[in-house]
Order: sequence, then C-alpha cells, then structure tokens
Amino acid sequence: MVFAYYWHIVLIHSKNPSFCKTATAILVSAMWAEYAVATAPEYEVPPLDEVVVSASGFKQKIIDTAASITLINKNQIQSGQARNSLSEPLNRVPGIFALDRQNYAQDLQISSRGFGANSTFGTRGIRLIVDNIPGTVADGQGQTSHIDLPSTDRIEVMRGPFSVLYGNSSGGVIRIFTQDGGPKNEVQPYFEVGSYSQRKIGIQASGILNRTNYLLDVGDFHTNGYRMHSAADRFNANSKLQFKVGGDTSLSLVANNVNLTAQDPLGLNQSQLAANPQQAGTGALTQNTRKSVLQTQAGVTIDTRVDRSNQLLFTPYYGQRHVTQFLNAQTNGVIDLKRNFYGMDSKWIHKTQALQMPLTVVSGIDINENNDHRQTFQNNGGIQGSLGQDYRMGAKNLDQYIHADWRLLERLALNVGARNSQTSLSSISNNPNNNANSGSTTYKALTSMASLQYFFTESSNVYVSYGSSFDTPTLNQVTYSNAGLISTCSSQCANFELLAATTKQIEVGLKSKVSNATQVNLAFFNANTTNDIVVGGSLSGRTSFTNAPKTNRQGLEASAQWLMPFNLEMNLAYTLLSATVKEAYLNNGAYVLSGNRIPGVPNQGFFSELLWVKPNKSMEAALETRVNGSMAVNDINSPSVASGYAVMNIRGVLRQQLPGGWSFSQFFRINNILDRSYVGSVIVNQAFARFYEPAATRNWLIGGKVSYQF
Repeated sequence: MVFAYYWHIVLIHSKNPSFCKTATAILVSAMWAEYAVATAPEYEVPPLDEVVVSASGFKQKIIDTAASITLINKNQIQSGQARNSLSEPLNRVPGIFALDRQNYAQDLQISSRGFGANSTFGTRGIRLIVDNIPGTVADGQGQTSHIDLPSTDRIEVMRGPFSVLYGNSSGGVIRIFTQDGGPKNEVQPYFEVGSYSQRKIGIQASGILNRTNYLLDVGDFHTNGYRMHSAADRFNANSKLQFKVGGDTSLSLVANNVNLTAQDPLGLNQSQLAANPQQAGTGALTQNTRKSVLQTQAGVTIDTRVDRSNQLLFTPYYGQRHVTQFLNAQTNGVIDLKRNFYGMDSKWIHKTQALQMPLTVVSGIDINENNDHRQTFQNNGGIQGSLGQDYRMGAKNLDQYIHADWRLLERLALNVGARNSQTSLSSISNNPNNNANSGSTTYKALTSMASLQYFFTESSNVYVSYGSSFDTPTLNQVTYSNAGLISTCSSQCANFELLAATTKQIEVGLKSKVSNATQVNLAFFNANTTNDIVVGGSLSGRTSFTNAPKTNRQGLEASAQWLMPFNLEMNLAYTLLSATVKEAYLNNGAYVLSGNRIPGVPNQGFFSELLWVKPNKSMEAALETRVNGSMAVNDINSPSVASGYAVMNIRGVLRQQLPGGWSFSQFFRINNILDRSYVGSVIVNQAFARFYEPAATRNWLIGGKVSYQF
C-alpha cells in the first residue's frame, strides 16, 4: 500500500521530468533496501525432493536419479492455464519442444532433444504413458488427444539415456498421472471462454466413498480457430477408481474417452504466409480437409505386496480408436482407420542389500499389440466416394527388461539396465488385384544403459549416463514408399524395407539444491544415430519415409528455480540444441549434405516464469516468456528456415474460500501480449513448399470454477 500510494503521487507530478527521475530513484532504492533486509522464505523449493517413478520404475526422489527428469506439478498444469493441449505444460521443460500448430486435426508435434520432430501422424520417438497405461502403441506411435489435463495431478518428463529402458521409440518418456480423489468428497463445475469463440465447460467429482477413491471428469471444448477452416469440437471424459483387495493388494482402474472433430487448415507457402497468415492452405476448402477421432480405452493396475522386499505390478489394458481423415487429394483422399490395441506390463520390484548397501532390482515383461483396418476412399470435394485401398495392418512387441539401482558407497551410486525387444509389423491387402501395400518385417534389438552418480552432499551430485536405443518405423511410416505417394501406384507402394534407427547417447549432468530457496539442474548430451528415420516426401496429405545414414544431436539443458522475497518465485529453462546430418545421402532425388540441420527442430529454446503468490493463496499472478529458435523446413535446408520468435504471456488467479464447504476461483490469461506474428510449427518436406503453420497473435482467455466439499 505504501508503494502504491507513493507511485500515485509520482503520476500526479508526471509532467515534471526532474521530479519523476528523483522519485523513481527513491522508489527503486526503497524496494532494494526492503529486498536486502527481507527474511528468507518460509518454505523450500520442492521439485528435487519430490518423488518420481519414471527413471527406475520405482519411487525415488528426483535428486537420487542419474537422469534428466522434470516434474510438472498440479498447480503448473492447471492454475491460470487453458488446459487444452499438452503443449502448455511441456513448454516449461528443457529439451522438449511442443510446437503450437493451431490445428486440432493434426497431432501435437513433440520432440525430445530433437527426437520425434519429423512425425506427421501421432507422436513418435517419445513414449507416452498415462496412469501406467501406454499412450504409445506397439509400433511406437503415440496419441495425446485422450489426455485430460483438468484431472491431471502431475507430469514426469524424462530425457536422455535412461529413456532406453522403455524400449522402442523412447527418445524421451512422458508420464501423466491422474489426480486421486479425497480426502473429502467434492463437486467442481468449471468453464472458460476466450478468443476465436473458444469455450469449455466441464464438471469434476472426486472423493472417497465406501473406501473407494474415485475421480470423474467430463469436459466439452469448442473453438472456431485462429485460422480459417480450423474449428474444432472435443469431448473428454476421464475416470479413476482405487480400492484395496485384501491388506496387501490394491487395484486402480482407469477409463477414458475422447470424441474429436476438427477442420484442417493445412500449411501455407511463403507468399501465402506473408499475405494473410490466417487463411486456409490450398485445397483446404475445396476438399474440406478435416479429421474425426473417437477413442475409448480402459486399464487396471494390480499392485501386490508379496512381502517387505518384493512387489508385483500387472497393468493390462484395452482400447479402440476410429479415425476418419479427409486429405487434400481426390484419389485415396479419405482415410478410415479402425484400431484395436491391448497389452500388459508385468513388473517385479525387489529391494535388498548387496555388500550392506541398498540394492533395488526391477524386471518385467512388456507385451503390446495393435490391429488396424485401414481403408481409403475418393474425396469428392469433401464427400466420401468409392472405396480405394482396403488392407489389414498389425504391430506387436514382446520385451523383457531388467534394471538395477545400487548405492555402491555412501556417496556413489550405480545404475545398469538392459531390455530385449522384438517388434513385428505386417500388412495384408484385401484388394483382389493389388497387393502393393502387403508385406511384413520384424525388428530385434538388445538395448542397455549404465550410469554413475557421485553425491557431494545429499542434495548435490554429478552423474554420467550412457545408453543405446532403437526406434522402429511405425505402421504409418511403412505405408508408403516414395512411389506410393502417387495415387496410381501399383507396385512397391509399401515401405517395409525401412530400417530401424539405432542411437548411442551419453549425458553428463549436475543436480544441486543450492539452498532452501534455490536449485539448479544442468545436463550436457550427445547422441549419434544410425539409419535415422526421416521424411522422404510429402504429397497430398500422404508422407513417405527413408533412412538417413548418420545424424547427431548434441547440446545442453539448464533449469533453475528459486524463491525470492515479496512472495516471488522464478522458474527458468533453457535448451541449446544442434541436430544435424553427419553423412550425406540422396533423398527423393535431392542430396542432403553433411552438416545440414534436421528439419522441425528449433536450435534453442527458453522459458521463464516470474510468479507471485499471496501467502494465503487467495491471489497469484505470473509473467511467462517463451523463446524458440529457428527451424529448418526440409532436409536440403532450402528455402530459408522458419524464423525464431519470442512471446510473452500474463495470467492471474483469484480464489475465495466461503463457509459451508464452498470455494470459488477465477482466472484470466493473455497470450502473446506483444502481438507477435510467427510460425508455430512446420510441415517437414511438404512437396509444394507449404511448410508453415502460423501461430495465433494476441489472444485472451477467462474462466472460473466453483467447488463444494461435503
């Protein structure tokens, strides 16, 4: 109040420059004096002390893991956020780029240290796991549309060599956990409205009933979209039940559903981008490009304590997914895909001692399978026409893994692990006169990792980790060869000769809780890949893939969090990444030279958040800054790259607690407050140079929720 009154007096005399300079100097001096004598924060920075399960398959503190892991907590996911896309919380993670496509008809583009950047259908190169149930199916393709952020409690994001313990397509691992109900029963309606006719309404119920912990969340979302022809509607439902079966066994049941319909505005070329970034791309209106998704899945985690030293976990799951997509093409321009996917992870956790030091061993068997029925039809101006292709596709994997975490000495820890993987892909044509898309192949690999971690103190350590991994093609990536992109293809249309990529990577890192108010993480990494799977060509919505002989990804990640006086908190994350070709090769008639950048990968990224929270949590405000470096748009690195950008967002939250179990909260956020125009993502190697997907300029969002506990 004193500072507010003081500044009011300054504004009254604002026409006197000398007075303003003097007043500002006095004000800054006073604030600095208060800062200098301010007492230390009353609470500590929590992340390094929090528990995760991603690194080793069992619960341990982040500080005790020799891996790059970032924990995104519930407040960071939900407070003042739109909660519509996984890209929102992932922006604060170093090493991760979740690009803003402004296109709900295309899957979110997520890359981890440059892995997965060239995915055109689903998320590839990163393992997705939601409540112990894989969001990545047997062929390595992942989906994010079923992830329900309003009911998400935390997200664990792991990068680097430890990821290889998760098998095929694990350049990184993202694990999402639904919040538990309780301790009281609670009903919580919520809503939000914003730019481009965006609106969302939902309700969440949670609590404990008859010793059963429950949560149910349903939400309905709509937007007209920033660009022409980019409207979307999505319904999400997520439920979780937990209960005991006897004294040593617990069950956790999870089921969710997503129903999505979205228009596809397609990409723009340079002249279209300069003329009007909000316009739809060529063919989007005439062919009415769009996508619909209906997915339902369910799973159960059975957790049994055999004794004090042994624990068994079984996670069977089953799901169905139906996708219909209208492409910018006439022949085979409609894809209708029906998928059944299922599997089970069986895990044994054994805790003991070796040479009188703690030893934990995790081993298990992982089985996954998906069966697809894929049909294509004519796209007659947005109307489904006659049947074109009709074939069955399938993928299955069988993995065995083991991992040991051993505290060799008081200050030295050793981690070793291995995984034996076998992945099979197949396709059988139902067309009587055309077997061009038929074929099969099997990939086998033994991957491994090892790390050493030295503790200076219990809250500061350094580590070095090494891992070898492999990445098989997905069913989508073996669907078309370069010849198969042509609608009249009658031979060699499929691409079962595509090889699996193998990667050897090393990481050196530092983790330190400098004080009760400050902590830092630093990691240097280098990854060399042989037979990297890259985009060969893209035509009329169809994409082919090929192998690049040798590629390299190297760089550094840094993050820091600290608490400051005046109830301020600062969070920083920085990524420096060089992703390049190391051996020249011929791709679709053009030479890709050694030293070229891998397209779709920003060369650096930065996130900062200055957060103020009132001690009683009744009010908070934050300023966010996000910076992404430039991106190459194709393998030959021509035309020029998509420029880098910097955007700033602000948000604020108000909370009121009333008698009788009632509480209310309201929030606002303004994204891109400086109204920058920029390219949020690129369509790699698009045949007609329609690479660019513009992001939104300045936009706003407000929302609120009501909570009643009983």
